[in-house]
Amino acid sequence: MALLSASLCIAADDNEGKREKTRKMSAEALQDLYKLEPTSQAAIQKAAGYAVFDNMGVNVLLLSTARGSGLAVSNKTKQEPS
Repeated sequence: MALLSASLCIAADDNEGKREKTRKMSAEALQDLYKLEPTSQAAIQKAAGYAVFDNMGVNVLLLSTARGSGLAVSNKTKQEPS
């Protein structure tokens, strides 16, 4: 029982670490976007919400893989939907 509890705590910590990494990536991507296209900041603020995604892909001959993460935020509540 103790081993199961410990592994669940470790998994929860790992998930929170991934979420924090995704939040940091999202903030950096938005800052880059605002620098490249300043009018985008006003458009995002007026929208119902926004989402930022990171896509990592590898292509080797006929083999192609992709994975990524993302973050969606409601502008009304300023929170990430569950």
